[in-house]
This record gives sequence, C-alpha cells and structure tokens, in this order.
Amino acid sequence: MLHSEARAKSQRSIHTILDNTRVIDTIEPRSLFPDTVEVRRMLSRTHKDSQHFIVTLLSDVKRAQDTEVVKPLAELAIRGDKLRFTVKPKKQYPNLCLNDEILHLIEKSVASFMKDTFSAQIFFSQDKTQDSKKEWHLL
Repeated sequence: MLHSEARAKSQRSIHTILDNTRVIDTIEPRSLFPDTVEVRRMLSRTHKDSQHFIVTLLSDVKRAQDTEVVKPLAELAIRGDKLRFTVKPKKQYPNLCLNDEILHLIEKSVASFMKDTFSAQIFFSQDKTQDSKKEWHLL
C-alpha cells in the first residue's frame, strides 16, 4: 500500500527508526485515517533546542522489516519556541487523505512532550490560529 511509494521523498532506514528513536505517542486509527501513527523522538538529540521528531505509520514500520526502508509520514523540529514540519505529510504522501485533526494531534503530542520533558512551551499551528482569532476580536 503506502510503502510501495517509498522511492521518492524522505526515507529512513529501519535501523534508524528502531535503534535511534523512541515512540513518545501513538495515535490510534480513526475513521478517516485507518493506520496507527507513531510519533518518535530522535534519541541522539538531548538539548531542548535541537529536538527532532519522526512520525511513522505503524504498517510501514512493520513492512520495512523486510525492505529496510521506512518512509516517514512527517518529520518535525523545534526552532526556538516553534514547531516546524521539516518533512511535510502532503509531500511525502500526496495521495493520502490527511485531515487537519491528525496533523493537530501530531503537533499536540510533540508540544506535550516538550512541556513534560523540558518545561518548554512550544507554539504550533493551532496556537497561531487561536492567537490570530483573539487578536482579531480585540480590534
């Protein structure tokens, strides 16, 4: 299914995924998105400003046991106090129907991890939207 498209875009070896990352959150399948999403943190990144996260589909990780290549759904990095997608899901899987709820849950997982682990408040797209609405209402 999805792994057959793994020739282009960003790829990671299964060894990197299994040996150098740890799952910090799992987003269970939903009606509009039938695969389990795993949010993983790179273990080699120890400083709060250099955190890097790889988001994988569980079915792709299982399938990669044979092919040794995982195509991440997304990758995220912390830049200052903001969360940025360095590998975007829509570019990785252009034919996959991704709703904003899944992207929000991924961002929320990372922000929660940063708060719990580093006591750092990280802003992500939902925060920007809410701030813009608040500013708009204040005018």
